[in-house]
Amino acid sequence: MQTEGGLVLNTLQKRSDLLIYNKAGSKILLAEFKAPTVKISEKTFYQIANYNKVHKIPLLLVSNGIEHYYCTIDFDRKNFTFLEELPNFKSISPSV
Repeated sequence: MQTEGGLVLNTLQKRSDLLIYNKAGSKILLAEFKAPTVKISEKTFYQIANYNKVHKIPLLLVSNGIEHYYCTIDFDRKNFTFLEELPNFKSISPSV
């Protein structure tokens, strides 16, 4: 895991909240966390989507500790699908 990892987006220095890696060292999940008082909005998803332009991770998590959203990204089709729950680590990290 990596917390508050740095990244450069459009020449600006930014920080992603949490990256999860599998045992092989590949990135498998990007998470964005907000305070419980912050409503999850389209702006929140825009933020994590921008960060993911750098990381290119197929699984995203957005949470304010009360509401949690999970989605998978299909980079080939350029779309996303919301999930009911976060997949089990072993199902998203077959090399474990």
